[in-house]
Amino acid sequence: MINEQLDMPAIPDLNSVFGKSYKMTTLGKLFFASLLSSMATGKKSPFDISGNKDKIDILMKVAQSTKKFQDEIKSPASTVDSVIRAMDMKNIEARRFQDSFKFPWPL
Repeated sequence: MINEQLDMPAIPDLNSVFGKSYKMTTLGKLFFASLLSSMATGKKSPFDISGNKDKIDILMKVAQSTKKFQDEIKSPASTVDSVIRAMDMKNIEARRFQDSFKFPWPL
């Protein structure tokens, strides 16, 4: 696990990932690299996320909709309509993320 390799504690809250502005901290960049890796491989993320349940739900929904959009783009069976629907859903979840966290979804 990356936490053990880097001797990193669990992330106490998402503010430690994102910092006070849109510019991500080093931990934030590591978190999103890990999130993308776990989404691509289907493996569990090495980070434990704790905090406000509503914000964690928003984070998980936007991550899932991002993954679905990426999968739809790669699928040979996708259509223009299916890609647009997946993109619309990702954009809706990204707006919810921005409304909640006060900065844009970085993916």
